[in-house]
Amino acid sequence: MTYFVDIFSVDTFESFSNTSKNTAGFHPNRKAWVTKIKPGDKILCYLKGLSCWVGILQVTGPMAEAPPGSEMISEYSLQFPVTPLVWLEKGALLPIKRSDVWAALSFTKNVTPGAGGWNAILRSSGVRLQEPDGQRVEELLCHQAHHLTPDDIADETWEKHRSLKMTNASGKVVAVQIPLDEQEAGPPQPDALHSTPCEITGSANPASQVRTSHKMQALLADIGIAMGFEVWIPKADKEAVLSEMNNDELLTALPHTQFSEAARKAVEQIDVLWLQKKTIARAFEVEHTTSVYSGILRMADLLALQPNFHTRLHIVAPEERRKKVFQELMRPAFSIFPQGPLSELCSYLPYEKVQDLAANPTLDYLKQEVLDKYEEFAEEAE
Repeated sequence: MTYFVDIFSVDTFESFSNTSKNTAGFHPNRKAWVTKIKPGDKILCYLKGLSCWVGILQVTGPMAEAPPGSEMISEYSLQFPVTPLVWLEKGALLPIKRSDVWAALSFTKNVTPGAGGWNAILRSSGVRLQEPDGQRVEELLCHQAHHLTPDDIADETWEKHRSLKMTNASGKVVAVQIPLDEQEAGPPQPDALHSTPCEITGSANPASQVRTSHKMQALLADIGIAMGFEVWIPKADKEAVLSEMNNDELLTALPHTQFSEAARKAVEQIDVLWLQKKTIARAFEVEHTTSVYSGILRMADLLALQPNFHTRLHIVAPEERRKKVFQELMRPAFSIFPQGPLSELCSYLPYEKVQDLAANPTLDYLKQEVLDKYEEFAEEAE
């Protein structure tokens, strides 16, 4: 028996699950690989991101290419007639990292769980599996289909791997994803703000220290609240930021907006938002990493997803990263938004200026326009 792999995303898994499952489609760029698939071969289906085996399809006829205008999605126009032998449902999938599955396959059994590189064979559709591996996956899938052991994948985890839809400039609907923040590796480093209100102090245990970026978020939140704004902090940062704030008046949810779902998810991850009458007045991204890139990308994503978005945008970073911020803002890829180039829409605010503003004894009487004195734009910089 010959076994091949078909890689599914959460979206394509859900779409295929709602069909009769009698046609397997592959992208044209996999043609050199899938032309090797013959009637009688078995296709083992794998869900990427969530790392689960989900089904077995047996090929019943030769490949055919979907004609233009057919109902088959153009991205998967190389079609095989198939019969579903096993198809698992959400909640009872077969995680490859389950101990019995992991130990059964030649490309995982000698790999320490958590190590990388093992999944190279599971990154592209049309790859042929060694027959012993294919047989073991088939046996495990058949056993799972009869016993339906829960896969323990939380709904929140499932949703994180779902693609969102947007319409691009040419009017085509495309799939996009909003990456989630990942925690910085290793203990935070007090490399930017020695002997300042943002200096990392306290416990000798690095794991208990608060990141400098969280301290800056707290300052921006306190400033916004003092000026009369409602303030949003992403859920992942909220606990750490609250521990550094002078009050706890943060929003628990963003008000309903006209944003698309993809744009809403991008907005929710911005480091600090100031809102007034349910409208976002200013958005801040704190860039404490050497790359000075993740926050700028998030701003760019938002402008691409929401062409009518005109909120004041700010990148907050240490003085020594000022030049790097301007270089990134002026990348050619960020110059083509309908609203204008990102370098004209997003300004730089130094940590030190934010600290000065937070320490101002008349802060309660100041208006948001005071930020205009501190911000710098790339084209104005020396």
